[in-house]
Amino acid sequence: MTQGKQISVHDAFQHGMARYQNGQLKPAVQLFSDIVCAAPKFAPAHQMLGLIAFQTGQMEPAVNAMTEAVRLQPENVSFLTNFTEILRSAGHLDHALEIGTRAVRLAPGNAAAHSNLGLVHYDQDNLAAAQTSQERALALDPEFDRAINNLGSIARDNGDRSEAAALYRKALKIKPDSSETVNNLISVLIEDENVAEARAVAESQLERSPRDAELHRNFGRVFMLENNLDKAENAFRNAISLNGEKAESYVGLSQVLYEKNHPKLALIEAEQALRLDPENAAACHQIGIAKAHLGDVEAAIGSYQKALELKSDMSSSRLALGHLEIERGNFDAARAHFENAAATSEDKLSATIALAKLEEISPDSLVFRALEAALPDAPTMLPQKAAAYYYALGECYEKLKRHEEAFSQFEAGARIKRSLIDYDPAENDRLTDELIATFDQAMIERLRECAVSSDRPIFVLGMPRSGTTLTESILNAHPKVFGAGELNDLQNIFGRLADGTTNVPQEVKSVTDDKLAQRAERYVEALAQHAPDMPHVVDKMPANFQLVGLIHSIMPNAKIVHVTRNPFDTCLSCYTRLFERSQYHSYDLVELGRYYNNYARLMNHWRSILPDGAFHEVKYEALIDDFDAEARCLIDYCSLEWDDACLEFHKSKRRVRTASVQQVRKPLYASSKEKWRTYEAQLSPLIDLFGANIE
Repeated sequence: MTQGKQISVHDAFQHGMARYQNGQLKPAVQLFSDIVCAAPKFAPAHQMLGLIAFQTGQMEPAVNAMTEAVRLQPENVSFLTNFTEILRSAGHLDHALEIGTRAVRLAPGNAAAHSNLGLVHYDQDNLAAAQTSQERALALDPEFDRAINNLGSIARDNGDRSEAAALYRKALKIKPDSSETVNNLISVLIEDENVAEARAVAESQLERSPRDAELHRNFGRVFMLENNLDKAENAFRNAISLNGEKAESYVGLSQVLYEKNHPKLALIEAEQALRLDPENAAACHQIGIAKAHLGDVEAAIGSYQKALELKSDMSSSRLALGHLEIERGNFDAARAHFENAAATSEDKLSATIALAKLEEISPDSLVFRALEAALPDAPTMLPQKAAAYYYALGECYEKLKRHEEAFSQFEAGARIKRSLIDYDPAENDRLTDELIATFDQAMIERLRECAVSSDRPIFVLGMPRSGTTLTESILNAHPKVFGAGELNDLQNIFGRLADGTTNVPQEVKSVTDDKLAQRAERYVEALAQHAPDMPHVVDKMPANFQLVGLIHSIMPNAKIVHVTRNPFDTCLSCYTRLFERSQYHSYDLVELGRYYNNYARLMNHWRSILPDGAFHEVKYEALIDDFDAEARCLIDYCSLEWDDACLEFHKSKRRVRTASVQQVRKPLYASSKEKWRTYEAQLSPLIDLFGANIE
C-alpha cells in the first residue's frame, strides 16, 4: 500500500472506492487486494472484492470473498444483503435463504434486504413468499423500483401479463434507464403477442443501451415474430457477440437458422445453448426439432421428453411429439399429445388446430366449434398463427362440404402467408430459362463422361401434391426399397454457391469434370446413409424435376419416376395446404399457375433432349383407376420383382414427412380426382392461365 509514501488502510480503501466508482475495476481490485494482505481483518475490502468479482461474472471468488466479509462482520446488514444476492446468483439457494432471513431479522426496516430475500423465494418457486417479501420492501420504500420490477415478474409467472406490464411501466417511471426492467417489459409484451409495442419499447431503449445483450436478443425475438429472419439472425448474433454466455441467445439463433432451412447449423447452436445451461428446456426443444428434421427420430423424442421434464408445460414439445407420431402413423398417440397440450397450455388454439387434423369433423364436434368460435379473434392473431388457423378452419369446412366457406378461409390464410415470405416468381422464370439453356445436348454429353455406376437411387419427382408421396409409399412397401422422403441433397451438392445460395446450372458450368464425378459419388454416399442395408433408396424431392437431365446423365443407372396429375387438381391441392418452409409459389393462384407452367416447360424440354425411356411417367388418375396394373408397371420399371406388399402400402409404419402424411395411411381412394370442379368458380385465375379444357 505504498504509493511513494505509506498510507493508512482507511485512506487506501477510499482510493480503491474512488477507482471503483469511476469504473477503474482493475486498479480498484489491486488496492483492495493489497488491503486484505496488509489488514486481513478489514471486512469492507473483502466485501468490495466480492462485489467486483460478482459484477464481472466470477461467482466462486465472489462467494469466497463475501463469506470472509460476513465472517468478520456477521451483523452487517449491507454485507448480508449483498451476500444473499451473490449466493442466489451462484445457485446456492438454501444458503442464500439462510443469509437473507438473517438480514431481515437483523434489519426488518431494510427494503433491499426484503427484496433480495424475495428473489431467493422466487428462484425456489415460492411465489407467495416472494410476493410478500417484495410487498414488504415496497411498503418500506414506495419508490423502490427493483421491488416493483420483481412484483411484475411474479405477476407474469402467475399468468397476469397485463398486471406485469403495468408494474414494469411503473418501475420505469421511477428508473427509466433500468435495462432489466425494460427487457422484462419487452418480454412480457412479446408473450402477449403485442409485437408493435414491444418493438417500440426496444427501439426507445437502444439509444440508451446499445451494448445491452439482452436487448439485442429481444430484438431478435421481435423480428422472428415479424418473420424478418435476416434481421433476427443479426440481432441474435449481436447478442452473442456482446455476451457469449447466455444460452437463450443461442436458442434464438438456432430458431432462425432452422427457419432458414439450415437444420445442421441450427443443431450446433442449440447444443451450444444446452452446454451453457443444461437445464434449458427451450434448448432441448430446439435440439429435438433439428434432430427430427435430420431424421434422428429417437433422439428427437428424447430431447422433447427432456424439455418436458425440465418444463412440464412446454406445449411446443408436446405438439412436436404429436406431429412426430402423425408422421409415424400413430394417430392415437398423436391425439393424446395434442389433448394433453390443449389441457395444459395457455395457447389452446395451436393444440386445437393440431387436433383438427385428426378429428372426424361434424357440425357438433368440439374441435370444429372451438375453431369456429375463434374466427372473430383471427384478425388480431400473430400472422403465422392466423395463417395456420385459417387453413385449419378451411379444412373443417371442406370436410363438411361447405366449399365456399372453405375456400374463403384458404384464401385468407394464403394471403397472410404470402405477406410473410420473400418469393419472386420472376426468379423462377429466370431459373427455368437458365436450366433449359444450360442442359442442352452438349451438356448432357459432357455429364455422361462424369457418370457414376450406382443403381441405388430412385427419384420420384413432379409437382408438389401430384401423387409423389403415394408413389414413394408403393415403392417403400417393397422389401428392397427404402423411402427416404424429400431430400435437399441433390440441389445442395450440385448447386451450392459460395454465398450459400443454390443454383445448379451456374455451378455445373463452373466446375471441372472430376469434381462433378466426385459430387455424384458424394450424393450416392449420402443417400446410402439413410438405409445402408437397402439396395435402393428413394429421394422424393418433387423439385428434382428441375434436374432430370443432370440425374439421367450423371447417374445413368438411377431410376427416375415422374408423377403427373391434372393441373387444376394439383394446384388446388397446393393452394389449400399450408407448407412449413417450402413451396412459396403456392399462396397466390397466378404465381402458382406460373410455377406450374415452368414445370411443364422443363418436363417438355427433358422429353425433347433425353432418349425415350430416360424416365418413367406415372399418371395419378391412372393409378387411382387401375392401381394394380400401374403399381406393377412401376415396380417393373425399377427392375424389381413384384411383391404383393406394394398393394398394401398404407399399412407401413415408416415415417412420412409431407403434407400427404395422413392420406398415405389409408387405402387408395378417388375423392381427390377431379376435385377442382367443386371450386371451379374460385379457380378462374388458373383457368385463364391453363385453359378450361386442359386434361
